[in-house]
Amino acid sequence: MVAAAEPAISHPLAPISHRSAVLPALVVFSAIFLASCGGSDNATPAPTATQFPATSTPAPSTVTPTPGLGSPQFESARALQHVHALSVDIGIRAAGTDGEKRAANYIRDELAKYGYDAALQQFPIQVFVDVKTSLDLLSPQQRAVDAAALGGSTSGTIEGGLVGAGRGFPQEFPSGTTGSVVLIERGDITFSEKVANATAAGAAGVIIYNNDSGSFTGQLTAGSRIPAAAISREDGQALLDLIKAGKTTVRLTVETRTDTNQSQNVVAKPPGKQCRLVVGGHYDSVPAGPGANDNASGTATAIEMARAMAADGVFDPVCFVLFGSEELGLLGSAAYVRSLSPDDTAALKAMLNFDMLAVGDAWPFGGSQSVVSVAAQEADRLSIPHSVDTRFGTGGSDHASFISDGIPAMIFNCFCDPNYHSAGDRFEFVSEERLAQAGALGMATAQALLAE
Repeated sequence: MVAAAEPAISHPLAPISHRSAVLPALVVFSAIFLASCGGSDNATPAPTATQFPATSTPAPSTVTPTPGLGSPQFESARALQHVHALSVDIGIRAAGTDGEKRAANYIRDELAKYGYDAALQQFPIQVFVDVKTSLDLLSPQQRAVDAAALGGSTSGTIEGGLVGAGRGFPQEFPSGTTGSVVLIERGDITFSEKVANATAAGAAGVIIYNNDSGSFTGQLTAGSRIPAAAISREDGQALLDLIKAGKTTVRLTVETRTDTNQSQNVVAKPPGKQCRLVVGGHYDSVPAGPGANDNASGTATAIEMARAMAADGVFDPVCFVLFGSEELGLLGSAAYVRSLSPDDTAALKAMLNFDMLAVGDAWPFGGSQSVVSVAAQEADRLSIPHSVDTRFGTGGSDHASFISDGIPAMIFNCFCDPNYHSAGDRFEFVSEERLAQAGALGMATAQALLAE
């Protein structure tokens, strides 16, 4: 799902206090860039003055800054450091792995430094294991093709004709689909929809090739009754050329299993206060890559918001919750919502979800109308172009778990990263400018909701 491009913006970057009652407009001009953000992957950038404008509204006289936490302003350079720590120093954070646990400990320790009551909330998960997946071209030539099982695929070996089925819409499956292996391009609809449509058309197996260069990792949200695998765009196009030239046969073997493992959320509560807002995002990555944008970027934004809100010594009634195992199907946020008491749920005004937001130039707001309208008002105040995209309304990320439980929620993202769910989702593609915008939007929206 790629939202329509918004006008590109940039702005002077000076501090924005989370206590500010009025947020001045940013200077808008025509170019925004995807920055490499500070050198090599091995160097952690030092904080800079990359911040948003402060207002002249004085802080309350009773506020006493917390020593060692810096100013009560969102600082994009600090957020960028967290992205580096998660995606470079720790790296791949797949659900149930040591990398995910290390990331959880890092996040908990950071939030505890700011004075929050921070702890790990553990929950069991079922981890999909690709034991062995192979794809062999049998005719008109013989060769092996690199393939990986889609998460949730059933096991099995299928040998038969290979047919093309476009992007997997029902009308795209040819008359000879029954008993065949279908070749489908990634894009437009979910992997599960593609596999379900192939199954309904009588296919015995599914191969999905990437819609961008290289290979990818995919997850089926509903599982499958037939073997399903992923291959690179280059291999997919080569197979498609063979199909167009004449009869093509393949053998697809998928062997998988499911293991029981453990994941964890990081839950940070303001001391002595009941939460009226939850701010968060998932910190796990897919196994294929380090997840710098998806979702070290959203995690880093939430961590830095927590620091800024604690720095003046007056904790807002905001919980910061970073979720594990989102990539397996929103498991962490579902576990957190289940853990809430009726009183906790009743006290919550909204949830703000930050997910893969540091690449691109658009802000397609999606979620509950009551929250989206507040965010849109604050974006207008900050002169940050945005749109409302109903495709992000109730699915695809952790805000959906809250909406399903009757808690208003929304997502800040872009979903326009060409390196999505791949090894290419690396630190050098993260834009500090986008982190600054996310922080400004998040801080302003949170304060506006708390003021209602």
